[in-house]
Amino acid sequence: MDSLRRYSIICSWAIAAALIAGLFGAFHPLADSFAHFRLHLLVLALPFLLLLLITRAWINALAIAAVVVVGAGSLGQLFGGGAFAANGSDDAQRLRIVSLNLHHFYTDPERVTAFMEEAAPGVVAFQEAGLEPPKITERLRAIYPHQLICRYRGDVGIAVLSRTPFKGTGCLDDHRLAWATVEQDGRPVTVASLHLRWPFPSPQAAQIGGLSTVWEQLDTPLVITGDFNAAPWSHAVQKVARDSGTRVVPGLRRSFTWGDNWLGDLMALPIDHALVSPTLKIAGAELGPHVSSDHLPLIVDVETRRF
Repeated sequence: MDSLRRYSIICSWAIAAALIAGLFGAFHPLADSFAHFRLHLLVLALPFLLLLLITRAWINALAIAAVVVVGAGSLGQLFGGGAFAANGSDDAQRLRIVSLNLHHFYTDPERVTAFMEEAAPGVVAFQEAGLEPPKITERLRAIYPHQLICRYRGDVGIAVLSRTPFKGTGCLDDHRLAWATVEQDGRPVTVASLHLRWPFPSPQAAQIGGLSTVWEQLDTPLVITGDFNAAPWSHAVQKVARDSGTRVVPGLRRSFTWGDNWLGDLMALPIDHALVSPTLKIAGAELGPHVSSDHLPLIVDVETRRF
C-alpha cells in the first residue's frame, strides 16, 4: 500500500505540475506548449486522484483535486460551440469558410477537391499549401477562380481562395498571414488565413507581437482562421483575439490528429481556430473528415446579414 501511495503521489504531482505550468502562458511561451495537453492531463489525473483516495493520501488528493478543478475551469472555450447550420431559406445570407492546413508533403489533391466540392464553401483558407507544383490551387481554380497565394517558406505558402471577386487583398509573408475581403449578400467580410509557429522553442510570441499592429489595418468585420499551433484557452490565442478585436468561436474541435489513425484521433489537439469580429454571428462551426492531411478541415458558417 505504501509503494502504491508513493507512486500515486509522484505521478499525480507530475501531472499537476504540467497543468499548473500551462496556466502561465502570459509569462513564457513554453507554458503554452503545456497548455496544448491540458485536456489530456485532466483526463489522466482522474485515475491517480482515485488512487490517492483509495490509499488515503487525503491531503495530496485534496491538493490534486483543486488543481484539476482550476484546470477544468480554464477550459472556457469548450462551451457554446455550434454544429453545422441547418439548411434554410436564409442560406444565401451565410458565408461558409473552410480552413485547412494541407500538410503539403502528404496532400492528396483528389480527396481535398472532393471534400471542397461537397462542403461548397464560399471562401477557402489554406495553410502549408505546396506551391511547386500548385496541385491544389490549380485543381480548384475552376470553382475558386479568385486566388491569393502568399509564399512564406521555399515552396510552401498560405492562401485565400474565393468564388467571388476580391475587394482587397494583402500578404504578410514573414508572419504567415494572407487576407482578402469578399462580399456576401452586399456585406464585405475580410477573411484572414493565419499559420502561427509552435509556442516554444519556435518564435510564436514574436510572431504574434509583430501581428499586433497589423490587425487594425484590415477591413472589418473580420474572420481570422487557420492553424494557430495553440489551444483555444492558451495565452497565444487569447492575445490574437484581444489584439484583433475578435472573439474565439467556442467549442472543442480537436483538429490536429497526428495522422489518419485511431491513435492520432485519440491524441488529437484543438489547434485550428476561427476568430470573428463581435458584429458577426456564427451559424455553425464543425470539423470535416480526414482529407489526407494531419489536420482536419475547420468549417465555419458566418451570418452575413446585419443585426
